[in-house]
Amino acid sequence: MANPLSPGRLRTARRDFNIFNFFNSASFVLVSGSFLTLLAIRMGASNAVVGVLNAIAYSTFFMMPIGKRVVRTKPIVWTFGWAWVGRYLALLPVLLAPVFAAKGLRGAAIGLLVAGTAGFAVFRGIGLIGNNPLVGFLASGGGDKPRSDRGSYMVSNSLVNSVASMVCGLLVSLFLGEQATPWSYATGVGIGIALGLAGCAYLLRMPEPTDYTPEKSSSLAETAREAFKDEPFRRFIIIFMVVSFISGMGRSFLPVYAKEVFAQGDDAVMVYSLFASGGSVVMGLISRLVVDRLGSKPLFIIFSAIGLASFLPIAAIPGGRTLIASGTVAALFLAFLHFLTNFGFSGEENAGQTYYFSLVPKEKTLDLAVVYYIAYGLGGALGSGAGGLILDGFIALGMRPAGAYRLLYGILCLILCVALFSMQRLKRLGSRSVSQSLGVMFSPRDLRAFDLLSRLDRSEHPNQEIRLIQELGHSMSMLSQEELVEYLRSPRFEVRMEALLAFESMPQLSPKVVWPLIRETETHTFTTAYVAARILGKNACAEAIPTLRKAMAAEDYMLQGTAMIALARIGDADAVPIMESILMRSDNPRVKISAVCALEVMGSKASLPVLAASLRRDDPPAFVSDEVILAMAGIMGIMGEFYPLYSAFIADESSGLDLLESTAGDIIADERTLDDWKGGLSKLFDAERPDGAKIASLILKTGENPRTEMVLAEALLDSKLFYGGFKYLAAAYPLFVKRRG
Repeated sequence: MANPLSPGRLRTARRDFNIFNFFNSASFVLVSGSFLTLLAIRMGASNAVVGVLNAIAYSTFFMMPIGKRVVRTKPIVWTFGWAWVGRYLALLPVLLAPVFAAKGLRGAAIGLLVAGTAGFAVFRGIGLIGNNPLVGFLASGGGDKPRSDRGSYMVSNSLVNSVASMVCGLLVSLFLGEQATPWSYATGVGIGIALGLAGCAYLLRMPEPTDYTPEKSSSLAETAREAFKDEPFRRFIIIFMVVSFISGMGRSFLPVYAKEVFAQGDDAVMVYSLFASGGSVVMGLISRLVVDRLGSKPLFIIFSAIGLASFLPIAAIPGGRTLIASGTVAALFLAFLHFLTNFGFSGEENAGQTYYFSLVPKEKTLDLAVVYYIAYGLGGALGSGAGGLILDGFIALGMRPAGAYRLLYGILCLILCVALFSMQRLKRLGSRSVSQSLGVMFSPRDLRAFDLLSRLDRSEHPNQEIRLIQELGHSMSMLSQEELVEYLRSPRFEVRMEALLAFESMPQLSPKVVWPLIRETETHTFTTAYVAARILGKNACAEAIPTLRKAMAAEDYMLQGTAMIALARIGDADAVPIMESILMRSDNPRVKISAVCALEVMGSKASLPVLAASLRRDDPPAFVSDEVILAMAGIMGIMGEFYPLYSAFIADESSGLDLLESTAGDIIADERTLDDWKGGLSKLFDAERPDGAKIASLILKTGENPRTEMVLAEALLDSKLFYGGFKYLAAAYPLFVKRRG
């Protein structure tokens, strides 16, 4: 097994390949597709000839077995690069086509166009044998373990292609007029050849893919037979070929549809091609974020369904130009149609290629790439070739162009519906469901989270990771959790801490995150364990109970305290006696406060005697005692009424007592009882000889929970338990509890 490329070498190789792709895609606009279709129409070609030209473009994939033989003796990059040089040189006869067209030799002109296109296809097919291995090598980074951004890189690669196509398409549309001459097109082809040859210089600099070269004894036919015995592979290839047939037939005739049904000029058709490239760009931007995280299967289905939606208007519009009379409306319709069609079918092809890489073992990539591209080429060639014949046949039967296109695209929609139904049975390969994927694709929050995760994958400095993890936490997207788990293994403390804080900010935990958090609690004492324990408690993870119980005895006081509160939130009643014991034994204020809070969360009325007894300790810090008082108020159920009064009492004792008396006057209607209470309060807070007997008597008479009242009454009579806050709680208790009867 060869070593992976170093990060620097991989960046350089990917950059050079992107430059090659930019030149190559810009060139492709000028030497194929709509550009050559318009040149053929300008020289008088029929729909059948247009279909043949598009079929030749797809037939390029039938030449891949020749490339397979070449790479047995030559390096993959050498084969790829020099075949690419050959494909551009093969186009030189096309430059002479306008000469023959100008002399009225239409057949010879079209023959040169077909011959150049055929030569281009032959060399392209030979060179394509190296495309998948090289893309796969750059996507994985070499080595045995694939990079996490494999799918993202492949989509980014497609995005570069689309941007180049858009730029070149825009320039071409500005260059062409409504009635461009064959010489204009020949000039464009010449520029395309020059751009393509410039791109080849970068292609030939690529590193040689490792682990992709086939053994000399390997047989393409034998490998293909073995592959087709595998049902998931066989099902995918058949479905992919059917969708390629539909795509080839439907997309090839969109330029002709615009000209024949809506009488659009050549420049307008190239503008629509620009919108088509825009569809690919938007598709790439979305796919790049989601393909590695949602999986390729749902995207394969979703984008195919979008392709179906793009064909439905053509099948449904009854009269074409007669229905859409406005030129502006027709232009907007055709622009949207081209955009949506390319958005859907380019996305389907990208998802299909990613699915293929996930389905096929690396050592079979080169051989089965031939099968993949032959299926793609066969489907596309049959679709393009048959589409022209079918359209000419419909028109020969007396149908108008609009009706012929409506019928053709209606048939394609029916076939695509069957294909979509069959896609449900494709192997999942760990992907999410279609409904989940749709939810993500239409959720700005989840798309932003996926963008942050992609940037996190590419980060090379802890500070970058920390900033991006913080943003992920703020996004509150549940879909980022499973990938954030990886950052709990970071050697950097702050990275681990930020990952935990991101988990804590999310509304709930994924089940796959619970055990890593339990492990964090067990292994990272004195650092991040207490945060992991806090998260487990907030999410009531019962699986964590054994670990949290052990943590209550930890030397790490932050973990010890957090574990108690976490167990209380989970509802572990068996842990209450341990919490009470820790409260009485510990001298650590943080641990004591945590124990008090845990008992309050549990609502443990049985713990009131222990809470009261904890106030007997010699000179406890006031802030600890105040927590005990408030916890007791919470357990008694009077926190809402008591807390504002107690806050005033802590700030100023005299003002707090005046406020309590005023409150008592509003609550106690009986004058005698009110006088008894005031007298009891005065004795309770007597500076020289405090006496709690009278308030204790009132407590025992007025409450409805005898056990609670007994605790308060006995504590008031305990000379060692005379903390001012406790006396204030005892005096307030009769005012707010429900009365007997």
